[in-house]
Amino acid sequence: MASLQETFEERVAKALGADRSIPLAGLPSQGPLDLLQLRAELGRRLRSSGGRPTDPAWSVRRLIPFKEDLWRELEQLAARCRLGGQSVSPSQLAALLIERGLRDLKPA
Repeated sequence: MASLQETFEERVAKALGADRSIPLAGLPSQGPLDLLQLRAELGRRLRSSGGRPTDPAWSVRRLIPFKEDLWRELEQLAARCRLGGQSVSPSQLAALLIERGLRDLKPA
C-alpha cells in the first residue's frame, strides 16, 4: 500500500519501475491523467468530520467572484471528481486549483 506521504508522481514512478523521474512543470495538459491526479489529490486531502469533507489545512474562507461560464466549468469538473459517494464542491476544486497555480508560479 502506498504511503500517505508519497505523492502521485512518486507512486506512478514506482509503479513504472523508474529509477528517477524528471518533473516537467508548466506543460499544459487536459488529458484524463490530469483528472485522475486531481481526484487522487482531493481524496488524499479531504477529510470528513461529520459534514462535507474538507482539507483540515484550509483555515481562511473568502468569497471569490467567477465568470458564469467558468463557474459552470468548475461545477462540471467537480462532478467528475466525485470521490466514491462523496461529492466535491466547485469551491473545493477551485481552492485546490488556485493552490496548484500558485505553487507552479514559484521559482524553482
